[in-house]
Amino acid sequence: MTPELLGEAIVDFAFLAVFLGVLGIGALIADYVFPHIPFIQRYLDRLPDYEDDEEVERQYREEQRQRRLARQRRRASRR
Repeated sequence: MTPELLGEAIVDFAFLAVFLGVLGIGALIADYVFPHIPFIQRYLDRLPDYEDDEEVERQYREEQRQRRLARQRRRASRR
């Protein structure tokens, strides 16, 4: 290994370390800060569970349909 190659590898590893550090900080923010922001928490609560279970997906779709119907009924009752 030549000194030039070793120097280039050190610089590349430094860039990689900075990139992974930024990703790690972003993950910490997403895990610990975002849940304390109300509109982001409401959005996250509305997301379906990431399971391959068809029953869970059907249940989620039914809940969405019920919310949409309730919203339509509220709007219709105001008129």
